[in-house]
Amino acid sequence: MTGMERVPMGPPWSVDLIADLHAGVLPPEVAAQLRPRVEADPEAREILQALDATLEDLHALPPIPMPDHVAARIDAALAAEARPAAPVVSLDEARKRRNRRLGLGGGVLVAAAAAFGIVLAVSPGTQQPSNDAKPAPTTSSANAATPLALKRDELGSAVGDVLKAQNFGPLETPDRLAGCLRGGGITSSGNPLGISPITLDGKDAVMAILPAGLGQYRLVVLDPETCGPDKPEGVLADTTIKPR
Repeated sequence: MTGMERVPMGPPWSVDLIADLHAGVLPPEVAAQLRPRVEADPEAREILQALDATLEDLHALPPIPMPDHVAARIDAALAAEARPAAPVVSLDEARKRRNRRLGLGGGVLVAAAAAFGIVLAVSPGTQQPSNDAKPAPTTSSANAATPLALKRDELGSAVGDVLKAQNFGPLETPDRLAGCLRGGGITSSGNPLGISPITLDGKDAVMAILPAGLGQYRLVVLDPETCGPDKPEGVLADTTIKPR
């Protein structure tokens, strides 16, 4: 079976068959026998010419840019893929770590005292909390981390680190960030792709990475002390890059 049995070799031919011939999707042996017959028929030849004209019109159209919201979604998906996945820890291992952190197994009393800032005065007969106990200081890992120290021409080198973070630092909330961006005339929908406290030329700041079209990032550095909805001076740097 070559397919010739199902192809009419004389007119009239359907528009679908002529379109398949024009597109080159018919078997070569079928197209070789069908084309001279089609081109010899005036009506079929007009359909071929109309298809040629349609292709020329399509080739002449200007390129259609990708909508910004589609590009932003693609950028966000790529950035999410770039972030390292959280390691999978077994339930037993998690329990062991928790027990070690709480001091279970031999030092429950000491761990509890440390957690509540209680100093125990131990005597042969009694154990009483001292009245001079003070609350233990607490720190968060976000605040304890040392911010990246950058110069203006080094912002691009920090993209990988900032993309891994969602640390608003002194800006504290997405609403505060949105207000600072609005003050600088910068529009952005939703959370940034990445955000982290940094120091820019020795000054405390917050760097946010925003989508800027397919394959591009907009790096915005804000002064948390001066930025706000009506304070354009709070934007310390604003640049767009295309990572390699």
